[in-house]
Amino acid sequence: MPILSLTIQILLFLVFAVGGAIRFFQPIHVLAKRMLWVKYFNPRVVRGIAFIEVICGIGIIIPLVLTDFSFSFVFYSGCLLMATMVGAVVTHLWIGDYKQIVGNLVILGMIYWVTFPTFP
Repeated sequence: MPILSLTIQILLFLVFAVGGAIRFFQPIHVLAKRMLWVKYFNPRVVRGIAFIEVICGIGIIIPLVLTDFSFSFVFYSGCLLMATMVGAVVTHLWIGDYKQIVGNLVILGMIYWVTFPTFP
């Protein structure tokens, strides 16, 4: 189970840190063509969400690199990412983009798996 958790942590890092960085630096009109939800938000909010994703994606993987911390990076990063993904689910329900919800729920489950491990 620890190898699965490690794999999920690396995958979440790639999804959020790398994907968020790409969303942070791309022009808003390019993002709006690829993602329906961008049209409904102020560009500052879109950039803020991308920034949160980058910071939390890095926070998910920091314990793999730096092991001597009393601060739980995974817990706080995971909780903030779960709140972000719940917001994503609500947003996709609200705008009627239902096909994105399943992916958001899968990612939400992966974040929960890493944030609250159930194995000894």
